[in-house]
Amino acid sequence: MTWTRTSREILPCPPSALWPSLAGFTRWPSWDPDLAEVELHGPAEVGSTGFVVPSGAVRGRVHSRIAEPFTITSLTQDREVAIRQPVPFGAMDIAFKLTTVDGGTEFVQEIRIGGPLRAVMVAIIGGDVVKHFDVKCARLTELAAAQADHDA
Repeated sequence: MTWTRTSREILPCPPSALWPSLAGFTRWPSWDPDLAEVELHGPAEVGSTGFVVPSGAVRGRVHSRIAEPFTITSLTQDREVAIRQPVPFGAMDIAFKLTTVDGGTEFVQEIRIGGPLRAVMVAIIGGDVVKHFDVKCARLTELAAAQADHDA
């Protein structure tokens, strides 16, 4: 069985304003409170791998010692970024999708955790990924506005 959650919100900016923060994997900690660090092992393209360090002293230390790299599973400019993070005996898939709508962009976060330890993984990280969605939206909007001001 798989644990799945989808969150969505309309952000007041075009997808192109959000894209640099989403496609710039090393920038994720600037808008995602669940991450302390992200490194990418090569170019940002489907099949490339990277490593995340979750926020939180214990969670970050444990993940840094035992976790395998994530893999980029989807990367479509101004539309979607998705990764697969192996977890013990399973995987966590996270996708961020952008769709132009009246008033801005519908920002969708989809998270799926599968495997026999999914309940443990939901308790360790999955629940926070969902709980902090509003913070991610606010920070992405701020970053997009700051970039627009910088470009003006």
